[in-house]
Amino acid sequence: MKTKRRSFLSLAAAGGNATNAAALHAISARGREAWEAENGFRGAPAFIPPPATDEVRISSNENPLGPGPAAVAALRGEYGSIMRYPMNARISGTDLRQRIGEMYGGKAANVVLAPGSSEILRNAVRVYTGPDRALVTGECSYENPIRTAEYFGAPVKAIPMTGGLSLDLEKMAGASIGAGLVFLCNPNNPTGTVHSLADVTDFVKFVKKESPYTAILLDEAYYDYVTHPSFDTGAELAMRHRDVFVGRTFSKAFGMAGLRVGYAFGQADTIARLAPLQLTFGTSILSIAAAMGSLEDPEYIRNEVKRNEAARRYTLDFFSNHGLDPVPSETNFVFVNIGRPAAEFRAACAERGIFVGRDFPPYEKTHARISIGTLDEMQRATAVFAEVLGLAATDNQQQ
Repeated sequence: MKTKRRSFLSLAAAGGNATNAAALHAISARGREAWEAENGFRGAPAFIPPPATDEVRISSNENPLGPGPAAVAALRGEYGSIMRYPMNARISGTDLRQRIGEMYGGKAANVVLAPGSSEILRNAVRVYTGPDRALVTGECSYENPIRTAEYFGAPVKAIPMTGGLSLDLEKMAGASIGAGLVFLCNPNNPTGTVHSLADVTDFVKFVKKESPYTAILLDEAYYDYVTHPSFDTGAELAMRHRDVFVGRTFSKAFGMAGLRVGYAFGQADTIARLAPLQLTFGTSILSIAAAMGSLEDPEYIRNEVKRNEAARRYTLDFFSNHGLDPVPSETNFVFVNIGRPAAEFRAACAERGIFVGRDFPPYEKTHARISIGTLDEMQRATAVFAEVLGLAATDNQQQ
């Protein structure tokens, strides 16, 4: 599919209308992450086409509706500036950093931008770990920091999960003494579990007291989707403690996975350690504009959270009603014990036009991660799950 200037503008004009979600694939790049993970980066075509209309892509934890109308309007408004370098445009990364900093009682100096939060994670590992400064993380958590640590020769302490597949904060705290960096993914990907602000606060206080030179990255990529009353951001902890910082992204609830905007915030001295490693001009003018616009549209996020919560509850109920074991989720995905290898389940679903997540060791022989699409997509998907897993139809499935 070729996207020319005129057709691009027509796609952007679609705004946040749910009926135009298919058109917004060109902006959100839905499904590419999973495609590359499943098929490898080598030999990948320059453009991976969006899924056909009869396919359901629930593999990459994306917002199935794409960015909201305010984000798209802001993006279109900056289209005439794309011949300029970011520092010469009407808006800049500094404007976005200032806007984000103000959200947490800080300034632009408290924020570093990145083309997606993955760069934040990689650079944190590069700055804070080394041959004698280990990375501490969960055994089943987002794998980017582990891959980066292994690439640069830093030791990794991957702490086994609790019986409920949550991060074991007590054991992680013990392992953190003398470590270089703790990666605390909250909510955790791929299990969907969440820790309360009180628990995270106790964890940070312990580590910074017992091992003051150990850094802590609180990855809150799925922050917006959490509905549990005990959860809240660790922003205040990041602003209070040196070398404690929070990572966020516009790729999830904001629906801008293809526009690539992520950020970290914390004390200015902490951010100053990360900033030199950022990719120069890595975040485009259009991405900055869309992010700025999205921050002015909190109603879109509130509606997205409600939409996701309903579809998530439907999906969790489907598995529970069939006697399977979904992990309670506070995200836009569920992790469920399907009793067979994820690869086998994934292949069978793909043959029927339903695409689910990649393997997540050490649970790849028993569990699958399933992203939450629209309610209609989840109804179609669960019908396929019932067929593939040999489950009888339920009232939940036929709603």
